[in-house]
Amino acid sequence: MMAGRVSAQTFTPINPPPCDFSDQFYGDNGLVSTTSGELNTEPDGRFGTFRQFGPPATGTQANWVADTTNCSATDPTRRNFRILATTGGNADDGNSPFSCADQGGAFAVPQCAGQSAGIPETLEFISILAFIHSQNAFESSYSRTVGAITNGGLDGVQQNDGEVISLKPGTDPEGNTTGLNPRGISMMQIVGHFEAYAHIRQKLPNGTFALNPCAADMVSPLAAATPCFSVADTKDANGNTVSDVASPNLAQNWRFATNRNAMDGSDGNCINNTDQNCKHKVFSDSPYGYFCDDLLGMWIITYFWFTQPPNTAVQPCHDVFAAMGAKNGFNVEGYPIILTAHELNDELEANGCGAEGQENTNGTDGGAAWLVCPAIPDPRNGAIATDAFLDVVTHNSLLDPFVSNNFACLKNNGKFCFESAPEF
Repeated sequence: MMAGRVSAQTFTPINPPPCDFSDQFYGDNGLVSTTSGELNTEPDGRFGTFRQFGPPATGTQANWVADTTNCSATDPTRRNFRILATTGGNADDGNSPFSCADQGGAFAVPQCAGQSAGIPETLEFISILAFIHSQNAFESSYSRTVGAITNGGLDGVQQNDGEVISLKPGTDPEGNTTGLNPRGISMMQIVGHFEAYAHIRQKLPNGTFALNPCAADMVSPLAAATPCFSVADTKDANGNTVSDVASPNLAQNWRFATNRNAMDGSDGNCINNTDQNCKHKVFSDSPYGYFCDDLLGMWIITYFWFTQPPNTAVQPCHDVFAAMGAKNGFNVEGYPIILTAHELNDELEANGCGAEGQENTNGTDGGAAWLVCPAIPDPRNGAIATDAFLDVVTHNSLLDPFVSNNFACLKNNGKFCFESAPEF
């Protein structure tokens, strides 16, 4: 299937739509991109090679199309497969430039002028390119020279040895044995600072609720280990891999801790107090920026779950569930929607009503441990193409209409619904 971007938009597109990365760009940024690497093999290989049909798409809808016009032609770090599946979720840390009502308005910005009150969180639109199960997907050794010049210049005598992109085997400060850059930092270490929160459905076919995952290293002591819900991939009727975190397996939309850092310290992430903009601010050393250091847009998956059934009479969980659901809505299983770190950490987990965990990085738990899932930096002005489709988990969440309505506005008008359309 070969396609250019379908054009029925009433404005001039500026921002490019999402495409898969090139093999070289994956290698330069720490993932094995050879034909035998996890990116290019089952299970859950990358968009552009695998999973053109099936979750998150349904029926004849494709997840991606070949496109020689809008991918490598406009960005050499991309290959010619454009992503149609656009996953909607919310950022929970208030650092997105489009945040309007996060943390009681503490991070409100001018872009939100005119937006209706009561929107609990920030929109996030992402492209799930691949699911990563094992740390073997990360490069342990890599070297490529860029920018070398031999006999260049007007006189043919200019020389430049270029710069070497390199990774050498070692152990990073967080204990990961993997490839390290010249500063001793690994891609695993960087990605570990960006969490994507997944809530897998807990209701079993017999109608009972499992209160722990079927992975011994993730079991919470707050509930019985069995019965348990699966956190491993499965196969469909055609033998294709279905990720444990594919949309049909989720009970609510993704939630992302983006930790995005502003270069001028305007987000409060001041790593020293000597810069003019940071002299009077609290020292806050969050060392990595999503769009600065995590160039593949990867996330480590943090699974969270409830340790009581949704109809529990046990206190304080009964009241916690009711209050949270009244504010955010309830998911398809009757559990309250979780939108913020405060709700998960301070309301749910602190009261013994929920837990979280991550899959073993050696891949033995059988499900996805990381996502290659770049957030669209600015979804306005063409980044959401007219043939893109929205991938969400919807069920009576108060955020659902806001996500779907704004996706439609971005797709058709190039702006969020609360903004004026671009004038071109």
